[in-house]
Amino acid sequence: MGHDLPVLVVGADGVLGAAIATRLAAAGTPVVGTSRRGTAGMLPLDLAAAASSWQLPGRLQSAVLCAAVTSIAECRMQPAHARLVNVDATVELAARLIALGARVVFLSSNQVFDGAVARTPADAARCPRTAYGRMKAEAEIAILGLTASTLVVRLTKVVHGDMPLFAGWRDAFEYGQPVRPFADLPLAPLALDFAATAVTGALSCERGGVLQVSATHDITYADMARRLARAFGHPETLVAPVHAAIGTGAIEHVPRHTTLDTTMLRESIGLEAPSPWAAVDALAGAMRGGRK
Repeated sequence: MGHDLPVLVVGADGVLGAAIATRLAAAGTPVVGTSRRGTAGMLPLDLAAAASSWQLPGRLQSAVLCAAVTSIAECRMQPAHARLVNVDATVELAARLIALGARVVFLSSNQVFDGAVARTPADAARCPRTAYGRMKAEAEIAILGLTASTLVVRLTKVVHGDMPLFAGWRDAFEYGQPVRPFADLPLAPLALDFAATAVTGALSCERGGVLQVSATHDITYADMARRLARAFGHPETLVAPVHAAIGTGAIEHVPRHTTLDTTMLRESIGLEAPSPWAAVDALAGAMRGGRK
C-alpha cells in the first residue's frame, strides 16, 4: 500500500476526527476529510443520506471511520436513525472503501461490553447493555468480517473541553453553585490528544482485529468533579454527588467497570495505558486556556 496515498478521515470535523486529521497532517501524511455539515475543504458525506450521494477519493492508503451517532440517549430514543448511521451505512461505507484498496480502521467503544469485569480482554464475548453498545457491537462484527486487515479500535471515554457537562461544572464553580455528578457511574477517561495519538499509531499497526485504548483504572464522575474543582481553585464542597438513576436522561446502564485490557496497545504501537487523572488534568488545562 502506497504511503504517498491519502488517509481518509470520515467525520473530520468532529472533535476526535479533527484531532486525528491534524495529527496526521502534522506528520506529513496526506489527509482527506469528510463532513456531513458542508465544512469547507472537506468532502461532503452524510451517513444518514443515500449512499449514492457519498463522494469518495479514487485511491486511498487507509480510512478512519470516526462519524457516528454517539449520544447514548439519542441511540435509545431514535434507534432507527441511529442504527442507519452506526450500523447499516457504516458497514456499507467500509465495504466501499475496502473495494477502493483502503485499509479500514473503525472506532468503537468499551460499551460493546457490560462492564462486569475490569480490563476486559479484546477477545471477550460482546455483551452490550445499551442501544449504542449494541450498534457498535453489530458494526464491529460486520466490518471485521469484510477483510482480515480491518482494525477495530475500541476507546473508553474521550474527554475534551467542548463537552457541555464539564463546561457547565466550570461555570457553576465560578458562581459558587454546586454541581451534582454521579458518585456511582465509572469512567476510564482518555485525553483527546492521547486518543488521537493512539488512533494514528494504529494506522501503522500491521495486524487486523481489535486494538483497545483505555485508562489504567476507573474513576467516578464525582471524583472527576472534585479534581476539576481543585484545579479551578474552588472548594470541593461545591461537589454534591448523586446516584445514577437508570432509565432517566442518558443513563441506560450503570457498569461496574469501563476499563479495557491494553496489552496490544503496548505491544503493537508502544503506548502505555495512561492514568485517568492525566485526562482530567489535560481537560482542566484546556478549559483554563480558553472558555469552550
